[in-house]
Amino acid sequence: MSYSAPPGGPGNAGPYGAPAQQQGWYAPPPPPPPPGNSGEGKGLKRVVIGLLVVAVVAVFGVGGLALYKAAGGGSLPGAQGGGDEEQQILSSDEIATLLNGRTTALKSGNEEEFLEPFVGAAKEKQGKIFQNLRKIPFAESKYMVLKQTGDGSDEWGSDVKLTLDVAFVHQIEGVDVRPVSEWYRWAVEKESESAEPRISEVGGSPGAAALANAVYYPAPWDLYDDMYVKRQAHTITVSAKKNAADADRFAPVVEESAKKDLELWGANTTSVANTPEGFLVVLEPDRKTYTKLYNNDGDDLGWDAGESVPMPAFNVGNGGDQEQLQYGGARIKMDSSTSRFTSAAWRAGVGDISRHEIAHALVQPQDPGAYGNDEKTSIRAWVVEGFAEYVSYRFDRAQGDERVRRDLAGEDFTGELPGQDFEVEYSSVGANYALSYLAMRFLAEKGGEDALFEFVVDHYRTPTKLDQQLQRAVGMNESEFQAAWAQYVRSSI
Repeated sequence: MSYSAPPGGPGNAGPYGAPAQQQGWYAPPPPPPPPGNSGEGKGLKRVVIGLLVVAVVAVFGVGGLALYKAAGGGSLPGAQGGGDEEQQILSSDEIATLLNGRTTALKSGNEEEFLEPFVGAAKEKQGKIFQNLRKIPFAESKYMVLKQTGDGSDEWGSDVKLTLDVAFVHQIEGVDVRPVSEWYRWAVEKESESAEPRISEVGGSPGAAALANAVYYPAPWDLYDDMYVKRQAHTITVSAKKNAADADRFAPVVEESAKKDLELWGANTTSVANTPEGFLVVLEPDRKTYTKLYNNDGDDLGWDAGESVPMPAFNVGNGGDQEQLQYGGARIKMDSSTSRFTSAAWRAGVGDISRHEIAHALVQPQDPGAYGNDEKTSIRAWVVEGFAEYVSYRFDRAQGDERVRRDLAGEDFTGELPGQDFEVEYSSVGANYALSYLAMRFLAEKGGEDALFEFVVDHYRTPTKLDQQLQRAVGMNESEFQAAWAQYVRSSI
């Protein structure tokens, strides 16, 4: 296996085939709960809006995600005024028009209107982004203010500049179960009270609480001058236009993988809410570009071949919605320069990694993102990666058996399930993945495949109840399960 992790702890999909420590699983301690909050973490906290500017609430869920909550409707509360002698040159109404105008123009397909306020290099770049965005089937797409820096007033009545952190809130039809967001920073200028405001610079937002990798910028529509999109029944496969021939070759295998995963899920689950119906998959052979996708400041881990990136839901409501989720979906990216895509057995390789990553994306919305990264309270790494491996090898048991033999050869098996940090328990990446796979396979053979799927869904939703979940699935508590699984492993290698 070989894939890369989003900024998150176990419970998020980490790099395919790498030890958890290398995967960059990162969860800073959560901030103290506000007064009146039990601190138990019931999903995203509610929006807090200041009287003068949009206040920002950094909500740290599993994986250290930080999400701004925005004022509804894309409008901004009255900008912070200066002294009595200052003139308000750039008003909150004009800022609202900038955002709402881009939203309307994108939906209608009016490129000229969309680009009207942009100037210089920003205009040229936004023209390419507009064309790329029009290729994606959005069920929802809008621009909303996250934060304003600068008050739009000037003592001399001219030449004001401010920055807007803007959320591109979007929901891809059939892919996202709730709207998600990508964060931009716009530099806005207005020369005089009678001039029109102009957007001179656009880039990724610096992020909340210094977590630049939580803004999910850049997306493929930001990186590619001309984005190629292959739409199929269950997948949207994306690449740069120059790589369209390879994308066309791999896309049918990605689609078949999605179809298999969805059929397996449907056969073993009943009425699981918020299940994705499709998946967006980016295929990128250039390593630097692959690394930047959805994580502009991320380091190249060097060994990963793919990643399922959890996308936090953009919930802007103020209470009462029982359906609000921590995650609205996931984005899958794969390095198509790796051997899975380039070897003579590329069909098997692409199928393997696609089924694995899609399995992560399938179950991602069940993660409440409220349990931190503690060994005993968070979603167990062996469940996260074992489930994805089980789904992948469910369609090729011989490949799974070979993987187990190869990765456990010479390993000093301790009888312990892999911990949250895979590298601590066993010496190799492969051993931790193979043992996690065997844990899921043992559970399926002991309790039935439907029991396995029920266990995984329940564990994602409430990871603090592992004992009860194992009891329901196989009639054993955690220690009993581990002992029986260890015997199963020894008989399998």
